Amino acid sequence: MAGRSHITLSHRLLVALGVVSFLFWAVMTTLSTRDNITQVNELYDVHLAHTAKAFLQMMDPDHNEEFFPTTMSSAAIDRLFNSWPELPNRASIFKNPAAPPENVSSAPPGPKVQPDIRPPGSRKTQYGSSLRYQLWRDDGHLLFRSDNAPLDRMTKTMGYSDNADEQGKGWRNYHVHDTSHGVKIIVSEPHDFRAKLVRNMVIAAATPLALGLPVLFLLLWFSIRKGLHPLATLSQEISKRQPNNLTLIDARSVPDEVQPIVTALNDLLTRMGQTLDHERRFTDDAAHQLRTPLAAIQAQLYVARHTQAEAPRQLALEQMQHSVERGIRLVNQLLTLARLDPKQARPEFQSLRLEKIAETICAELAPLALQREQSLELVAEPDLPPVSGNADMLAMLLSNLVDNAIHYTPRGGNILIDLQADGSGVQLSVCDDGPGIAPGQRHQVFERFYRIAEQSQPGTGLGLAICKRVADLHHASLTLADGLAGRGLCVRLHLTP
Repeated sequence: MAGRSHITLSHRLLVALGVVSFLFWAVMTTLSTRDNITQVNELYDVHLAHTAKAFLQMMDPDHNEEFFPTTMSSAAIDRLFNSWPELPNRASIFKNPAAPPENVSSAPPGPKVQPDIRPPGSRKTQYGSSLRYQLWRDDGHLLFRSDNAPLDRMTKTMGYSDNADEQGKGWRNYHVHDTSHGVKIIVSEPHDFRAKLVRNMVIAAATPLALGLPVLFLLLWFSIRKGLHPLATLSQEISKRQPNNLTLIDARSVPDEVQPIVTALNDLLTRMGQTLDHERRFTDDAAHQLRTPLAAIQAQLYVARHTQAEAPRQLALEQMQHSVERGIRLVNQLLTLARLDPKQARPEFQSLRLEKIAETICAELAPLALQREQSLELVAEPDLPPVSGNADMLAMLLSNLVDNAIHYTPRGGNILIDLQADGSGVQLSVCDDGPGIAPGQRHQVFERFYRIAEQSQPGTGLGLAICKRVADLHHASLTLADGLAGRGLCVRLHLTP
C-alpha cells in the first residue's frame, strides 16, 4: 500500500495563508466593484437626465422655424452638444448637421466652452452615438427624434424606467415633462453600454489580483521559510546528537510558540535518562548478585564430579540445589524489582477489599509457618472500607512481608497480621517477635541488596525494596517499628480509599 504524500508545515501555512489572502482580496474586490457599479449607475442616470435637459435647451421648442428638423443622427446630436453654445446661427447647423461649425470666432460674447477634441471611436463618442432621443408635444405629435429612435413613444413611464425593444435589446430611459414648453423629452441609453462598462471594471479590478497573487505567494513563502528557520535549526541540532547525548535543550533559544515542544522534549530526555540509569543499575546489580550463586554452583559441581565418596557427593548436590534455588529466587526478585519502577506508568487500580487479599496470602503461607511451629494470626476489623490499588502488587507486597516474618522469626515465634481502619484509609501491620532491626538501620533496609551484617538467614536483600516500590506506586506510606511485646519488627502500610 503506497504511503500518503508528506505535506510539510511550510506548505500547509503557504496554502492556508494563500487561500485566506485570496478570499480576502476577492471579497474586498467584489465589495469595491459593487460599490463602484452602484456609483456608476447613479452617475449615468444623472448624466441621462442632464442630457434630456440639454437636448430641450438646444432644440428650443418655442421657435417653430421652418429649418427645424424632424430627425437627426445621434452622433450629430452629440457633436452639437459640444459646440452649439459657440454657433452664431443655429439654423445653419440644423440645415446641415453633418457640417462642422464655422466662424466660431464671430460668435457673440458668452460663456466659453472648451471644444471637444476626443478622437473618433473613443468611449464617449460611442456612448453619445448609442443614445436615442424623442421630443413629443403634449398633444401627442412627435416633433423630433434621432434616426435610431422608433416612431412610437419609447416609454410612457415618467422618470427613470427600463424596457426592451422589438429586438429584445434592453434600454434605460429618462422621461421628463416640460410644462412651460408643453413638450416631453425621452432619452434612452442601451443596457449593453453599462454592461460592457461593468465588465471592464471587473477586469480592471481583477487584473491586479491576478498579477499580484504570484508575488504574494512568493512573499508568503519567503516569510514562512524565514519564520520557521528556528524549527529547522532545532531539527538539525537534534539530528546531529549522538544516541547517548541526553543533554537538555535550551528552551530560551527558541520562539515562544516552540517552547512547549522543547519543554516536552526535555521532559522526555529526562525520563529516558532515568530509564537508562535504571536499566544500567539493574544490569550491574544482577551481574553482581548472580556472580556468587553461579560461582557456588560451579564449585559444588566440581566437587560432585571429582569426589568418589557418596556422602561428600550428596552434600555437594544438596548445596548445589540450594544455590540453584537461591539463584532462581534472586532472578525472580530482580525481575519483579525491574517491573516495579516507580517512574513507569501507573498500573491499573481498582477498588479492593484488603482483608480478602490478606486471607489468601495467609492461607498460602500457613504451611510454612506450621513447619517452623510458628503462630500465624490474622486480625481484621469488621466493615473495613475498600482501598484503591492493584491486587497483584498488593498481594506481592503482603507475601514478601509475611514471608520475611516467617523466615526471620525463630521457631515457635508469633506473627500477627492486623488490619484496622484509621479514618483516612486502612492500616496493614505485619508484626513478629523475632530479632527485629535496630532503629539506626531501619532507613537502610529499603535499599536494594542491603543486608544486616549479623543476619544468619539466607536472603537477597530485595524483599523490603520490592515492598517499598509497591508502596510508592500506590502513594502509600511504609514504616518500620518495634514488633510484638517490644521485640521483633512491625511493618506498617497505610492505604487510602
